Amino acid sequence: MRTLTLSAAVFVALLTTGCVSTANSDPKQTVVNEPQNGSTVFAARLQPVVGLQTSIQADNQVKIAFSGSDMFSHDGATLSAGLQQQLTQVANALSSLSFSHAMVLGHTDSSGKLAYNNKLSQQRAQQVKAFLLERGLPANQLSAEGRGPAEPIADNATAEGRAANRRVEVVVAF
Repeated sequence: MRTLTLSAAVFVALLTTGCVSTANSDPKQTVVNEPQNGSTVFAARLQPVVGLQTSIQADNQVKIAFSGSDMFSHDGATLSAGLQQQLTQVANALSSLSFSHAMVLGHTDSSGKLAYNNKLSQQRAQQVKAFLLERGLPANQLSAEGRGPAEPIADNATAEGRAANRRVEVVVAF
């Protein structure tokens, strides 16, 4: 009898503290509350944006690549309307998240002199950084770096390849 009373008391204690539930334990209805980190939330928010490719990198970073060959003209650093729309979506997604740093990487094709391309890629990165700053992202968490033609994603022997290499990427650390 004591064992039954003790067992009932333990069950009531567990029930009242939330350690045991009498609710239906159907696995289809079970909700798991796993903590989400900023990188997965950020990547998920950008998933529906047309023209963006996100990839989660090592060290809780997300790399954003912008598709489309019209981001920049052959010899310019002015942001296209399409790139501005994509960057606005990135800024909106970042504005409500806590991130440690966002690095804008500018790239060029291989035509022309290396010194000029390095300067142009820095200008492209700076233009994107300035645009993100205008959208309210904190200056102390943004930086811009030009990479010149050193990291092509397409063949510089074709006009299409050169256009694809004229690009920016954003790497966000959480």
